[in-house]
Amino acid sequence: MGRGPWAVRRRFVGGPEVVQEGRLIVEAQALQWGLAEETVQNAVLVASELLTNAVRATPGRPVSLRLALAVDGLRVEVWDTSPVRPKASTPDLSMPEMPVPDDAPDPGGWGLGIVEFLCAEHGVRAGFEGKSVWALLKAEFRRAG
Repeated sequence: MGRGPWAVRRRFVGGPEVVQEGRLIVEAQALQWGLAEETVQNAVLVASELLTNAVRATPGRPVSLRLALAVDGLRVEVWDTSPVRPKASTPDLSMPEMPVPDDAPDPGGWGLGIVEFLCAEHGVRAGFEGKSVWALLKAEFRRAG
């Protein structure tokens, strides 16, 4: 395993830039820990989905991202101030009957399904003044050589 701490935490104020910042932090830390490219990309995607949900639930409020590397895998956790548990939704796969404007919001609905597919475990727990949504990925490491 690479040098550095076994866990990192970053706090943000929930805004649209948080997701991109979080993605960069996860990628950099996972690479520093020596994780394999597939694990890195899966962790980036999971963090992106969890951060997106947190920012949508609590715009302009504190959000935190935590990564922890342990024997059982890589844990990605996002805390926000909303007590409301995220709910999986079904993506709208219908074809629009009229042209969709370029600035139309993404219909979404994929996030928690992606997390469930990529992770060994995931869940939500009530936390101090909010909740934490967490996911555990299998941690594969780069091969030496």
